[in-house]
Amino acid sequence: MKGFLVKYKRAFLFSLVFSLVCFGFMLTHFTITIDEETWILANQPSLLWLLQGRFSVWLFDLVFTREGNFAPFLWDFLSVVCWHFSGVVFAYALLGKEKVKEWQMFFFTAYYASLPFVVGEILSFSMFNLQVCTAMVAVAFGFVYSIRFVEGRGKKDAGLAFLLLLYSFAIYQALICVYVTGVVAYCLLKFVKREEKGLLRFIVTCAVLCAAAAAVYYGIDMIIWHFSGTAGYLEENYIGWFSENWKAMFAASVLNVGRVSFSIPYEGEYIYGGEVIRCVTVLFVIYAVWLFFRRRGAKDKLGVFFYTAALCIAPFVMYLLLATYKTHGRMLLAIPLAGAVQIYLIFSAIRRNVVKKAMIMLVSYLLFLNARNMNMIYYYGSIAYQRDATTASQLMYDIQRAGMDYHAKPIAFVGMVQPDELPVQKSDTLGGSIFAWDEGNVSRMKDFLRTQGYAVTAASAEMIGRAAAEAESMTSWPQEGSIREVDDMIIVKFSQPTEKWYSVNNVVTE
Repeated sequence: MKGFLVKYKRAFLFSLVFSLVCFGFMLTHFTITIDEETWILANQPSLLWLLQGRFSVWLFDLVFTREGNFAPFLWDFLSVVCWHFSGVVFAYALLGKEKVKEWQMFFFTAYYASLPFVVGEILSFSMFNLQVCTAMVAVAFGFVYSIRFVEGRGKKDAGLAFLLLLYSFAIYQALICVYVTGVVAYCLLKFVKREEKGLLRFIVTCAVLCAAAAAVYYGIDMIIWHFSGTAGYLEENYIGWFSENWKAMFAASVLNVGRVSFSIPYEGEYIYGGEVIRCVTVLFVIYAVWLFFRRRGAKDKLGVFFYTAALCIAPFVMYLLLATYKTHGRMLLAIPLAGAVQIYLIFSAIRRNVVKKAMIMLVSYLLFLNARNMNMIYYYGSIAYQRDATTASQLMYDIQRAGMDYHAKPIAFVGMVQPDELPVQKSDTLGGSIFAWDEGNVSRMKDFLRTQGYAVTAASAEMIGRAAAEAESMTSWPQEGSIREVDDMIIVKFSQPTEKWYSVNNVVTE
């Protein structure tokens, strides 16, 4: 691998610089996005990661953090570097024995590290983006050791692959798709070169390693859940088999594979930066059709169809197994790898210089779109953060001006602050407002106010219930009469509470 890194050092250096440019706004503008407010000032041990089935994150935090606090800039910068390096390792595993030009290697690693729908979303969660990115590196090396084991290097390689995959899956279960996509990409590349010999053994070996790591992970997780409990709300949100009509849910998840791949808007939901994913998918479909008609014989044609279709579906394996219709980029971590392989295959099939130059210009434009979209989505997120920071400052000013001591009494927030409608886009939590999330999450608001320097405490569910009743006669903030102090708490009414508000804040209605 050392020789590989030296050979393509300029391609990797330029793609790393490009990736840092893509994340330039994020790295230079500090913000607090959804979920980050919970961790940055946490002052006591938490079992939250264990409850979510991510015990490797809990172990990582135990070693490298204090109560799970993340370090602004450092975490994000290291995450960008680690994600990019995982792409380099995948490039070595898949293309290390190929005669690849430097510019092709640049496009492979640059695309892999710049897709905003996936990389932008997952890296927006600073409280665990570094953990996920180290796991991406672990998956990539696990894939390398899987190849070495199949090539007969020794049982030690199988053990290393297993341990690396186990660590990765315990960080984030969606990383299973990354390994599966790597296996499918390896098989497709071998098939295109007519080197099918040994592919079945490779597939079976990798399947056994992946299944073993996943099984051990779930076994450990069940033991942990036995003692600590589980965050059941995650299962209810993401596993379609729990739905009353799971068949319809499964059908929806299948259709969503095409919806994401071709970036098709649906009921107001869109794939951020999806025009790039759509373009790459269309080009790969054209390539697959060309390869299909180029091959002779039913067996070869069937192989083309199977492997090309498998590469398109592989990033969505967990999607289909869970039968979920959710379209979160942070769940689809294998899309950049699949796209990078697709771009390489398209380039490798082009023989005419004119067409190749046109394709280079097109892919360069797609990378420009990735860089533009990445910086813009973090800018939109910064707008939301600055607005929330201003809301927090004005709110606490009003409370103190009224002579209320928020140190002595907890605050119960009723309803939510409806943000102004602006021509900005959102991607998952990026661009979301703390004061409007979940239609008014009291715990999140409390944590966010603490990040702004206000040592507030949140009211209990029982207090919040009484506050909702008291707020019936109050006006909505920032009007006069929207803040009221009672015996044991301070009540702030933002709006009329919704059913979701009652559910999120565990308030029982009579």
